[in-house]
Amino acid sequence: MKSKLERFVRDNREDFDTFEPRADLWDSIAQELGHQPERRWAGSVWVNNTFGNRRRMWQIAASVSVIVGLAGGFLYFNNQYGVTRQPDVVAAAPAHAREFVQYTRLIDEKRAELKTLTASNPVLYQEFSTELNQLEASYKNLRKELPENPNQEVLIQAMVQNLQLQIDLLNQQLMIIQRIKQQNNEPKTDQLI
Repeated sequence: MKSKLERFVRDNREDFDTFEPRADLWDSIAQELGHQPERRWAGSVWVNNTFGNRRRMWQIAASVSVIVGLAGGFLYFNNQYGVTRQPDVVAAAPAHAREFVQYTRLIDEKRAELKTLTASNPVLYQEFSTELNQLEASYKNLRKELPENPNQEVLIQAMVQNLQLQIDLLNQQLMIIQRIKQQNNEPKTDQLI
């Protein structure tokens, strides 16, 4: 049965080819759907292009969404784990990465607050920053040793402790500044009896 069908199709192939759809069929379908066909230049003739532009637009939209997704993912992980801020620490201790990011942010905020509060007294800021710079230098040394140290967990704990000491020192310094400002703002009463 299959061979009879194949022979019939082969013998009457030219008759099948004469029944092609008319050239403007897709244009009329698009007009019935309410779309205006767009024309583009294809070599030596103008060709209606109703579906090609949509496809191209979807490709562009997909590309843009992938780029936005990658950028968003990078920003999210950088925000969560501080990848660009301390990549060596994140690589060595991914479980502690969030903790390091929180501590360093807190230290940065408190340092900025300390700087603004001591703007009128640069000598006091210099004294405070000397102690902080010593702790920060110690932290940087620990951070340098981290990739080569065989006992990284102990070193990570020392780094966390150093960051906590920096925060405690900044808190103490901020309290001292607050007390100084309170004493300067209190009305001076001389009691003479």
